[in-house]
Amino acid sequence: MKQQIGRMLASLLLMSALALTGCGPKDADIEKNVATAISAYPGVSVAVKDGVATISGQVPDESTRASVEAAAKGVKGVKSVSNNLTVPPPPPPPPPVTINPDETLQSSANQVLAGFDNAKGVKATVKDGVVTLTGTIKRADLPGLMQKLNEIKPKKVENKLVIK
Repeated sequence: MKQQIGRMLASLLLMSALALTGCGPKDADIEKNVATAISAYPGVSVAVKDGVATISGQVPDESTRASVEAAAKGVKGVKSVSNNLTVPPPPPPPPPVTINPDETLQSSANQVLAGFDNAKGVKATVKDGVVTLTGTIKRADLPGLMQKLNEIKPKKVENKLVIK
């Protein structure tokens, strides 16, 4: 009799344990809930198997990567998160600025002024990569002259011109 009661208790415990584990959320429901939780992050997808959420896609930075993972972990039924999100590498630095030597700049500035009909009253001097303009010029002609002088790659163009 005691053996029968023991067997019945063991059977009841086993059935209770199975009933409790069988009542957990289904992977499809968890996946739907995680997808809703991470919907603010475009390009991120989720797949759930046995309660493990695998998130994948590309995000702009590490803080977003951590935020998506935290959002997925916060969903009921998620046992763990496999974070397969990628962050693109930073863009390469811009190429260094090339500044021509003073002799080249002076020669080029003189050529620009000689070829610019409306800059007859303008003189250019170069020192330490800086082209300094003196003289007079019409307001309408100044932007074109400045553009041409910047094309010869000085450190800067210092405008001391008198505008007519």
